[in-house]
Amino acid sequence: MGKVPQMADRNDELRIPSPPFRVGDWLVEPAQDTIRCGESVRHLEPKVMDALVALARRAGEVLSKAELTDAVWQVPFISENRLVGVIAELRRAFDDDVHAPRYVETVPTRGYRLAPPVEWMGGEPAPEPGQESDFLIETADRTYRLREGANIIGREAEVDVCIASEWVSRRHASLEVDGDHAVLEDLGSKNGTFVNGARLSGPVRLHDGDEIRLGRGVVVLRFSSALVATRTESGGASKAP
Repeated sequence: MGKVPQMADRNDELRIPSPPFRVGDWLVEPAQDTIRCGESVRHLEPKVMDALVALARRAGEVLSKAELTDAVWQVPFISENRLVGVIAELRRAFDDDVHAPRYVETVPTRGYRLAPPVEWMGGEPAPEPGQESDFLIETADRTYRLREGANIIGREAEVDVCIASEWVSRRHASLEVDGDHAVLEDLGSKNGTFVNGARLSGPVRLHDGDEIRLGRGVVVLRFSSALVATRTESGGASKAP
């Protein structure tokens, strides 16, 4: 089987890694974008692998099209046809039958489901979206503990990290957390998002101690996973909400 056609451009440095896992008869190696069954080795394009990993993290559950689109592209307004194309390529890689699927099931009006159980190699399942992470964001008046998955930063009250400033858009930026990786992306804000003084033009992977600035420098955020260990050792501070 040839390589799956490229569905869209992606910066591999921003991809969040996943450990290998087994699903059905196949060994999946996300770092190599390959699946293996006996002597058969098949190569997947990055977005096809990302879709498989997203489904594997919630194997047996239905992922809505919106959830799967967010996991694969991490941007809004992706054509549904592109997602359908990725799922079709994934089925082709598994020699799966859309009418009698053994791997990827379509659940009408709801989304998609990975049917077989998943065995994560090393016994370490991928973090589930919504779980508390080891990352904190500190603002001038509050500390927020981020969760696995997307954390929205903005001015409106319903977001995950609320910044009450006229220079901050209602939904200003998204910070995607997966284990010990975090990727920040501006959501089309009016005044921009900056990391260590540089304005974002696309998604950027963050590192411990990076400074995030929203708008015209009115709000400065400090991103640091090390805060968790530091505060525990000092016996200080209460948990962030």
